[in-house]
Amino acid sequence: MEDGSKLSEGYYDVEISNLALIDACWGASVADQVVDHVRMRLHHAGLRVTQESGRGGFRIVCNLRRPGVVDHRSLAELPYQLSAEPISIEIVANQKAAAVHAVVSWECDNLPRYRTPRDIQSDHQERWFAIYKSDMQIAAYVFRCMREGRLAPHWQAVCDYRQPEQVLYHEGLMRFSDVNEALAPDIVFPALERTGLASTFDWLMVSHVIGELEGDPKATLGVNISANSAHLRGWWGSVMGDLERRPAVARRLVVEITETEPLIHIEDAAVFACRLRACGAALALDDFGAGYTSIRHLMQLMPAFVKTDGSFVRRISRNELPCDVLPHLIGLIKALGGTVIVEGVETPGMADLAYASGGVWQQGYFHGRPDLVRTGTSCASPRAFFHDY
Repeated sequence: MEDGSKLSEGYYDVEISNLALIDACWGASVADQVVDHVRMRLHHAGLRVTQESGRGGFRIVCNLRRPGVVDHRSLAELPYQLSAEPISIEIVANQKAAAVHAVVSWECDNLPRYRTPRDIQSDHQERWFAIYKSDMQIAAYVFRCMREGRLAPHWQAVCDYRQPEQVLYHEGLMRFSDVNEALAPDIVFPALERTGLASTFDWLMVSHVIGELEGDPKATLGVNISANSAHLRGWWGSVMGDLERRPAVARRLVVEITETEPLIHIEDAAVFACRLRACGAALALDDFGAGYTSIRHLMQLMPAFVKTDGSFVRRISRNELPCDVLPHLIGLIKALGGTVIVEGVETPGMADLAYASGGVWQQGYFHGRPDLVRTGTSCASPRAFFHDY
């Protein structure tokens, strides 16, 4: 985390960056309720708010529990704690369990602000209003399910084709406990991105996976983050510090950048990747070949693992793509120094095809569905396999 000029002056500002969207969708009374909620929570955290900068902004000058200038690092996770808290609007919306979330950030972190109603309207035209309201209710439901234990990581192994019991690492995939749940990941994660709450969700997931690593010294685990979380500002500062102090945990962590959104700030992401490697953790790029990641990104980020998008092995197995596409893609990744993981392996034929194409490490339903219980023999550290194949 980089210190901002506000720190040297002894204060810094907090902003509710989606307040204009809340106002536009639910009205001024709900927006005022959100402002009051954040102000109350800042006071409960022991912070003194002496001046407001705009309707959705707060100026913090001291910590009443720790007299003196506020230590930004000690409060780095507070905005995400506030963002994860639901603010009930059941009466206004006339809908049971309806809630909104305030997207809160420190100004000195220089985090990308969430988009304005004009930006949303430009993307979705007359549908923007309904889309944002629907997305916010999906996000509120997701965070509520996480708090209640109805949404939790399910583990899927990355396996060696030749010895399927040999596991490179287990990827944590968020799944609902109710098998009849209608919300699929391809609905949930875009909604989190569009509401500006993806980074808060990532913070909760990374914290959970690190806790799992601490509790199981034999496990090597992967956690997904959105492209918008691939920087060192915000909550990552304290997480990186913890990983540097606990190399035995860091060596068993794989951070996967998932591309539900473009990786716009590639320079920030490259610095993030370098710091992650210095901690001893590994970086993986997900959905390579079909998402937003380019070869330039691959060269700048230098990930330990690159996961080919599952569409390749599926379409080749159905003769929808030339059979030499996957071997060429795998060869390119290997030439740039990454270890390849072929995703989407669902049948014995797909597993054979992936292996014949050069994909030793594989992931998919053929090797096991995501489950609450981790199976297979995990490696002590994925680094032992970075360039073996």
